[in-house]
Amino acid sequence: MKQLKTRLKDGMGIFAESHKVYKKLQKHLDKQPVGFPATVSGVERRLLRDAFTVEEAELALHLDYKFQLANQIFEKVKDRETSEAKFQSMLDNMEKHGAIFVKMVNGQKEYALHPYAVGIFEMKVPTMTANYYMDFRKYNYQSFGMAFLSTALPQMRVIPIEKSVTPALNIATYDEIRELVLQNDGRIGVAECVCRKGRDTIGRHCKETDRREVCIGFADFHDMYSRNGFGRSISKEEAFEILAQNEKDGLVLMPSNTQEAQFVCSCCKCCCACLEGISLLAKPSEFVKNNYHAVLESEKCVGCGKCGKKCKMEAIAMQPVEDSKKVNAIAIDLNRCIGCGVCVASCKSGALTLAKKQIQTAPPKDMDTLYEEIMKGKKGTVARTMHVGRKVFGI
Repeated sequence: MKQLKTRLKDGMGIFAESHKVYKKLQKHLDKQPVGFPATVSGVERRLLRDAFTVEEAELALHLDYKFQLANQIFEKVKDRETSEAKFQSMLDNMEKHGAIFVKMVNGQKEYALHPYAVGIFEMKVPTMTANYYMDFRKYNYQSFGMAFLSTALPQMRVIPIEKSVTPALNIATYDEIRELVLQNDGRIGVAECVCRKGRDTIGRHCKETDRREVCIGFADFHDMYSRNGFGRSISKEEAFEILAQNEKDGLVLMPSNTQEAQFVCSCCKCCCACLEGISLLAKPSEFVKNNYHAVLESEKCVGCGKCGKKCKMEAIAMQPVEDSKKVNAIAIDLNRCIGCGVCVASCKSGALTLAKKQIQTAPPKDMDTLYEEIMKGKKGTVARTMHVGRKVFGI
């Protein structure tokens, strides 16, 4: 009996110790730019257990959003009973399943913590399951959605699709999808959309497209995806072909909120967690970084109704034509318009165009600068809750 009690105590002790480690990691991640808040349900710890072993979670406590060389990290943990070889093996394994982000600088790997999104979640492309996806959705609605939407600068922004851009717009290179591809050094890849893969696992398939390889990765994101089999390398020509089809499917282009784009997601409201969340708000335009909005010349409208069906934010007021199957566009709600240009591309009569906002904003140069800016404006839990609460109700 005494031996049984000892074994039970040891077993419960292992559980308690691992719980403490994941709780520490949750708090550590929550101190990073985007945050990783706790929930009453504890679903966030299940997500961490999926991404990190207990040993890896302890190691992750010595990383943050700033990139470091392996030897710099090892200096912090060398007092532990871990050999340098095992330490390197753990870093390699964490990269392999997307728990941390790795980039090459002068031929050497540098390591940093991902945000949960955009980051850890996106690396679940090869191993997505229904249980994981439902945990992700639960966490998103219970807590993470607030952290994602309340950053000083959003991680992503919206740029116009190519068919909606005219020479008169005089568009900046960082807002033009063709230029984002052309200025790249050739490190371009494509990956399956993790949001749509997640929806597929629960039988809720995308209503906009049956294609899955729609998300483009550049530079360090391309390298990370190609090294670890999360996606495949493509040429600039194939990138243009994929993006052109994404536009035909009516998807919204959402690149990283940086001048040197690291990725471009092609999103829909039915699958994309970001667009889905924003669409539920009173004023989506206040949560999205963009430089354009739609303009309607209602007298040119021929009543086809396509723009209203295509708009992800329901920003176009539509009015049925009496004794007709036609539906006229009558107004644009600028509080809801996110300047994606999808409605413009669907309008054959020329009633819809894009115009520049009165105040133009340039995104940060790169991801490092973006996270520094987010960190500077990081809010506490109460301020974050109040900020998002006001935005949700349009106050």
